Amino acid sequence: MSTHSSLDQLNQAIKDCNPFESNFVVKSHHIWNEEFPDVPSLHTHASDTVIEVVQKINADQIQSKTVGLAILAPKGVGKTHVLSRLRRHLKNDGNGFFIYMGEYSNLSAIKRQFLQCLASSLKKTGSQGVMQWQELATALISRAMGKKYVAQQLTEQFPKALARQPEVVNQLTNKVLPSCPELDNPYILKAIIWTLSKAHAPFAINWLSGKELSEAQAKAMDLPDSSKDDKDAEAFNITRQILDLISYYTTPIICFDELDAVESVDDSMDPMLGGFTRAQVVASLVKDLYNNLKRGVLVTAMYAQTWKEEFSSISNAAGIKDRIAQKEISLNPLKADDAVLLVACWLEDFYSKQGLMPPQPVYPFEEKQIRELGDGATVRDILQWCAKNFSKNSDPTKRLEKIYQGIEDSLEDFSEDNERIANALAFGLQRLQGQTIERVTIKELDYEVNPRWKHKGFINFRILGHENGKDVKIGVCVLQNSHGRTVGAAVKYLTWYKDFDLTRGCLVRSKDIFSHWQVANDSLDKLLHKQGGEWVSLKDEEIKPLLALYQMHKELDKDVFSEDEFNHFVQEKHPLSENGLIKEILSDPSGEAPEDLINEDMTFDDLLLDSSLEAESSSDSEELDFLEAATV
Repeated sequence: MSTHSSLDQLNQAIKDCNPFESNFVVKSHHIWNEEFPDVPSLHTHASDTVIEVVQKINADQIQSKTVGLAILAPKGVGKTHVLSRLRRHLKNDGNGFFIYMGEYSNLSAIKRQFLQCLASSLKKTGSQGVMQWQELATALISRAMGKKYVAQQLTEQFPKALARQPEVVNQLTNKVLPSCPELDNPYILKAIIWTLSKAHAPFAINWLSGKELSEAQAKAMDLPDSSKDDKDAEAFNITRQILDLISYYTTPIICFDELDAVESVDDSMDPMLGGFTRAQVVASLVKDLYNNLKRGVLVTAMYAQTWKEEFSSISNAAGIKDRIAQKEISLNPLKADDAVLLVACWLEDFYSKQGLMPPQPVYPFEEKQIRELGDGATVRDILQWCAKNFSKNSDPTKRLEKIYQGIEDSLEDFSEDNERIANALAFGLQRLQGQTIERVTIKELDYEVNPRWKHKGFINFRILGHENGKDVKIGVCVLQNSHGRTVGAAVKYLTWYKDFDLTRGCLVRSKDIFSHWQVANDSLDKLLHKQGGEWVSLKDEEIKPLLALYQMHKELDKDVFSEDEFNHFVQEKHPLSENGLIKEILSDPSGEAPEDLINEDMTFDDLLLDSSLEAESSSDSEELDFLEAATV
């Protein structure tokens, strides 16, 4: 019979760590976090409803292969908890692909953003222990070959097949293509097959998400230039075809979260969407997805109030509702028993990791107390109370640092995201308003940079300030693009000082600019040597703190942490005035290109060489029958 741990041991663990801090507000990065505690009995009806619909679609038991479900509940009741549970279920049982969207940085480019979320979601590990992209590639090859390949084995064998037969991707594409008659763009299929190669997968996924490859990368993989004029229309076209390919194999479950923000589309940014809220813009996207999906479940999670107030004002509201909410699923506040189970679940997770056994499941709390608090409360209410009362030695700065570390550790897929990087930079600079950094006193930031149409959105913002008694107007362009034509156009816009009322242009970029990019080099020479502009190297270690702080501030529960507490934390732990990237942007321009730039093509070649050497050194005993079948 097991005995509980000593109170001294338990109380020391309680003093050292508060498991409730930072975790009671579930945000998008928690969706993929396997360690996030879940109480399966909470809101079971909601997750069971979604799973049942998926099972019926897979079993061909319902007429409509596309179903829209709306999860409706007030703040903190547990909508995102339900989505997290769905993700775990699908990963364990393999009934479908989980696709999640919870961040919306530019509503006027919602279709491009969704494509990037789709690509990012499919990078996550699926039920077969590999990326969902690789699982999809394996399924498409198996279907075409009439055999059942194992995704893990295929990804392990693929580098050897590629080393033995460099044309294997083209051969497999040609073999699989006839089994996908509705596919408009065969390059999408080719890129998906490329994900089976560890060395090529990051570049293939970038291409699939609508991002640019360098000319050398695109040529090596035989993928066309993806820089179309109408990027939103092209993004949706790619999205539709990827979802069609998924539908050959399994059911995509597409979840939209965090729809209740108050921001709306600026008329000047997008006259067609001007004035529409986040929820309304996403609803329009979901309607378009519904109309184009051959098979799938669309889940939207929002406040019931948002659903009631924001959709009644949309034209064709009934048509949208019929598509995105064929069934409304309401989440209810907790009952007393639910609250006890919730707290016990979190504490069991905490104590088991410490190797401790408490005298009763909710120690150091009393069950009676949890019952009284929990009846009619939300999940967030209870966890928030636990966070405040678990340990009496709670320091807001330490609690905020724990949140910060969790967010920073979860950051991914940011190095190519110009807008995300620019937003984080602007966030940091805005909070330094009135301060003098590198002799520049920051007055304000201009986010419009008019006329915006003339630079096509490439100049992210202007820093307005004073230096040595003179006005300073620094135009900042974050430019991680890989195609010479795009880079050339953006750098050229940055030299148009009179058009955009600049005194200095600042290019923020980690990648080299190749010598054969004539327009880019001519414009760069003008910027650096004739106009006093600057090229600042973008370094992960300098932008990650800004990205983490920006996301943290957006997601922070203001009922728990005040703005003053956040400001104190930033000043004490991560002072923005000391950030190397911010200081470099504001410092006197050197007039030279940075020395520590990334040569994308060289990095790509190194990856291919490493992959080839690894394939050559591995055993040839494993059967590569798919290679033989592909060449028949």
